[in-house]
Amino acid sequence: MGPRLLTELARLVMQPHPAPATALCLDLSELPLPPAAAQADLPAWMTAEWPRWTAEVQSRVTPDRWKHVQRVALLAAQIAYAAGLDTRRAYAAGILHDLARDLSGEELLRLAPPECELDARWPLAVHGRAARSALETLGFGDTVVLDAVEDHVTGPRPGHAIAACVYIADVSEPGRGVNDDIRTLALRDLDAALAQAISSKVRYLSSRGTEVHPRTLALYRWLERERPVTWAGETPA
Repeated sequence: MGPRLLTELARLVMQPHPAPATALCLDLSELPLPPAAAQADLPAWMTAEWPRWTAEVQSRVTPDRWKHVQRVALLAAQIAYAAGLDTRRAYAAGILHDLARDLSGEELLRLAPPECELDARWPLAVHGRAARSALETLGFGDTVVLDAVEDHVTGPRPGHAIAACVYIADVSEPGRGVNDDIRTLALRDLDAALAQAISSKVRYLSSRGTEVHPRTLALYRWLERERPVTWAGETPA
């Protein structure tokens, strides 16, 4: 699976149109790690239990969204690999990120009560937090992955590298047909790609007179103050 997945990851970036075939990994121990990554014992959720989590997501989303989910996971893993990060957690977060995306607004707000008026008016804004809540209820406990799932809608909190990989993969996976430049940049410079993605989103929404989510706006302001970004607290596993 390792060499095949690397081939698929490369093809994902080189052939943006039409959307590429997907390649589902059912045992995360098969994913290639960056050369400098430490080889650590893997938790059960990455190996024997992982098919349960993939099946959980597939059962909750539409067939088209399931294809999107797999493309996001592949691209997140490739971005993580290029940045010397944990490909396994990046891939897992990509698979899990949209678990709640197809729920009703009422159910979303039940799982993730609104933090602001925008959440209450537009329940889809909470589908990352709702997915985290649902996963925790089901017994999933990896905080790095859960943080990435939660933050994929509004942007990663400072210092969350895996969340940055997933956020960029979600907005630029080839099936969307947009943001090819951000995807290409992310394979060279994760920090710059995140800054570009967030800046573009904030400026686009502002130009249309559309309210920016407070979490996204906070990240935008932090990036303007603190660049270059440093990814503290997350080391390859």
